[in-house]
Amino acid sequence: MVAEWIAPLATSGSGALVAAAATDAWTSAREGAVRLFARLGGHREDLAGEWLDEDAAAVEATSGAERERLRAALAPVWQVRLADLLAEFPEAAEELWAWAERTRAELPAAERSWAQSNIAGRDVYAVGRGSQVFYRGHPDD
Repeated sequence: MVAEWIAPLATSGSGALVAAAATDAWTSAREGAVRLFARLGGHREDLAGEWLDEDAAAVEATSGAERERLRAALAPVWQVRLADLLAEFPEAAEELWAWAERTRAELPAAERSWAQSNIAGRDVYAVGRGSQVFYRGHPDD
């Protein structure tokens, strides 16, 4: 069973990551993400770097509404990748949280809405760019 704290943390990290693509914050965000994936070992670290480069190039090649759609499509992909990382290495949680916070702080104001964080009690309702996300905590929380 995957710990319930993983999904919101992975969502926060993926939002920060896709918001950083095609901005001045990208280099730092990419380096931090690769460091996180280094825990998984050689090939998976290299693969994460390749994915990051491909995704950043795709975002860079778009603009306006198309860029927004692409980021919306990439966010859940990175959410799953980060959740998988956290499921395998839960001790990476603090590092991922700190990296996401640093990345959000470096973002241009126009991109910060992509990096929205919602931390509450057991249930969280969040709306970002037209998508509503609901996370229900465990009933015993």
